[in-house]
Amino acid sequence: MASNTETGHNKNVTNFETLIIACTGFGAEYNPSNTNITIPVLTTQHTEAKASVKEVKTTETPFNNVEGQRKTIFKPLKPTSTKVLNALKGASAPATVISDAETINRKIQGKRADNTIEEVPTGEAPKDKNSVSQQSYDMQIDHFEKLIELADIEPKYNPNEEPLKIVTLNNYKTELETINTAVKTAYIPYKTAMQTRDIKLYAPETGIVDTAKTVKNYVKSVFGATSPQYKQISKLIFRKI
Repeated sequence: MASNTETGHNKNVTNFETLIIACTGFGAEYNPSNTNITIPVLTTQHTEAKASVKEVKTTETPFNNVEGQRKTIFKPLKPTSTKVLNALKGASAPATVISDAETINRKIQGKRADNTIEEVPTGEAPKDKNSVSQQSYDMQIDHFEKLIELADIEPKYNPNEEPLKIVTLNNYKTELETINTAVKTAYIPYKTAMQTRDIKLYAPETGIVDTAKTVKNYVKSVFGATSPQYKQISKLIFRKI
């Protein structure tokens, strides 16, 4: 199901097409001196805007797919880290090693030293959602690597369980790194598509939303605020998203 935001982008493009059709129907009376709102220019603008929205959908699908795969692959990370910590404790590793492992594991679990979950302070300006999420995955890999290194240099850490062996942990870390890189790679065309869409739809003066306002003002000036022509297009809503 499309999100409200996606629906809003599509609605702007659809309404812009309706606006063009209406202005075309006004015939020779629609004759602006502003070349930016002539029918041919508006038509080209609509074509480009529609294509930009479609490109977002096209690039979003592979990004969502690989992001879903990442969530699945990362799911065992937290319990695995806790198992490594417990294996160190079970092997009677030195207290300093246990303390370091506990600190690293807390970071992987996303907890502070007091075991509370880290949260964004109330009232703080929201950051780019994907950017924050990506940093989180990068840091988790970094913390997990440090945990593996800590266990690897501890002579008493020699578990019989295959999932906890250093070679298995390193293989899992490589798997995490591979899928994480795949997500970063897939996000590049998706982000570029969203940036292009935002320019085509919402750039000041040149985006279709601002252009639609200019067209409405022109029609109002030619036919009047109470004219059937203006009433026909005034009900078309364009919103910046």
